[in-house]
Amino acid sequence: MPPGRIDLGLGRAPGTDTSTAAALRRGHDANDHFPAQVDELLRFLADEFPEGHPYRNVHAVPGPWQNQENRVPGITTGPDTWILGSSPYSAQLAAQLGRPYAFALQFGEADVETAFRIYRNNFQPSDVLDEPYTLVSLGVVAHDDAEEAHRQARTAAMAMLRMLKRQSYSLLPPDEVASYAGTLQEEQILDLYTRRFVHGTGPQVAASLESLHERTDADEIMLVTMGASRAVHARTVELIADHYDLDASTGTDVPTAADATAAG
Repeated sequence: MPPGRIDLGLGRAPGTDTSTAAALRRGHDANDHFPAQVDELLRFLADEFPEGHPYRNVHAVPGPWQNQENRVPGITTGPDTWILGSSPYSAQLAAQLGRPYAFALQFGEADVETAFRIYRNNFQPSDVLDEPYTLVSLGVVAHDDAEEAHRQARTAAMAMLRMLKRQSYSLLPPDEVASYAGTLQEEQILDLYTRRFVHGTGPQVAASLESLHERTDADEIMLVTMGASRAVHARTVELIADHYDLDASTGTDVPTAADATAAG
């Protein structure tokens, strides 16, 4: 993430399996209340519940109320609040609220172009954003050796398969993944996610990123680094940074054809 920047992303998905979601007391109708929950959170952050509202005297700490009580200057800036999603539903909500919209392409092969078109066509300017602003994230493995990048991508695919089987999301060594004798359905899932994660050499991954940018005209592209070790993740960032003349250590960038921001 670029220096000095903090983003807050709000999404409907519980980010876990159904059993854990139930333990968090998220019922089957939890997503139905998402717009109201987003509205409440934004009001808590700004301490802006109107008189007569049941939460008028409930304050988020730290926040404007605490600063006022302690007679210290208030913070004039806060995290940029994004609406996260991978469906037209989230695109409609982000447009309605006038908030930036981030599309998580790493979770599926959803129609990002349609979602962005809905968002842009229905966008309503707000006090935080005058015009639509988009980000698309995707899983990426860049390596000096394309074959090794494929092996690392399959490791991430195995982690997804394990999660679908209600096992731990574990990044197993590539050799262990390669020797796994799965069922036909499991092999299909592994192949699906391996293809879904962009992998290859630095230039190969960069070409895919630029193709994605041409399709979506996204303002930002975020890389969700994949692989079995931190070294692999770091090498992905280094290779993409080198390709685009970025400083991988600070996030400082030079304008590029894809105008992509890489975040590991």
